[in-house]
Amino acid sequence: MFSPSVNRLDMPCVLVTGGGGLIGTQLCQHLHNSGHQVISLDTMHTDSHPWECITADIRDSLQFDGIDYIVHLAAQISVPRSIDNPDETLSVNVDGTKSIISAAESAGVKKIIFASSAAVYGDCEHVPISEDSPLIPQSPYAVSKIVGEELLRMSNIETCSLRFFNVYGPGQSSEGGYAAVIPAFKKAISLGKECTIFGDGTQVRDFIHVNDLVRIISLCLEAIDLPQEMNVASGEGTSLLSLIETLNELNPSMLPPVFSEERAGDIHTSVADISRLLSTLSITELVTLQEGLS
Repeated sequence: MFSPSVNRLDMPCVLVTGGGGLIGTQLCQHLHNSGHQVISLDTMHTDSHPWECITADIRDSLQFDGIDYIVHLAAQISVPRSIDNPDETLSVNVDGTKSIISAAESAGVKKIIFASSAAVYGDCEHVPISEDSPLIPQSPYAVSKIVGEELLRMSNIETCSLRFFNVYGPGQSSEGGYAAVIPAFKKAISLGKECTIFGDGTQVRDFIHVNDLVRIISLCLEAIDLPQEMNVASGEGTSLLSLIETLNELNPSMLPPVFSEERAGDIHTSVADISRLLSTLSITELVTLQEGLS
């Protein structure tokens, strides 16, 4: 059974599942710098850190005594992988979330912030997409996030499901799911290869920098009366062709892109209405795509 070692020093203790990933590592660093006691739970940790790192699976038998808050990031996040192996995705994302909730309820955890996804909306007819838009999942991954949200809604803990749009930032793997278009393009550029666009390039994405995301999650931990669901995005739509143009401005020698067939489960247009985010957390400024890519 996993049980963290909590050292009560009048500092809030935050458990971050998936703490070894792109978002998790930067969130743990931010919370640690802010004076929180931080515990990272992941199936693997590649670096040493000044916070406690526990190697465990979220489907394991868990015990969270002494934990004040949980940020639940751990998941199988690849859309293509979820289509190829839906049972694995549902096991990790649904059974794992059930395990987290059960342990949190037993330990009296105060709040859970859940990493959901814009994938829950599918291809919406109307953009920008608000939290009240219909949920039309197009992949097992998206289904797993909807179920996760519902499980949290049914729990007796204060929860908020943050629907991440396309997160990007330094250190992001180019081998990830659909959200990894920026690191995939940057890797191709660094190797002197063409960027591959699946489809005609008119697909529109809403990119948010990981630094903004970390700041938003941190504010959610401190906020009172959070909404049950909230979009986390920039509110600005960028087509893949426009993204290529921006990257070309920063890398004049890059090769023209090549085009390939669209992929199953891909969404054409995904742009968020972030009015709820801005009003709830009083955010006034976000990293622009040009700034984030520079």
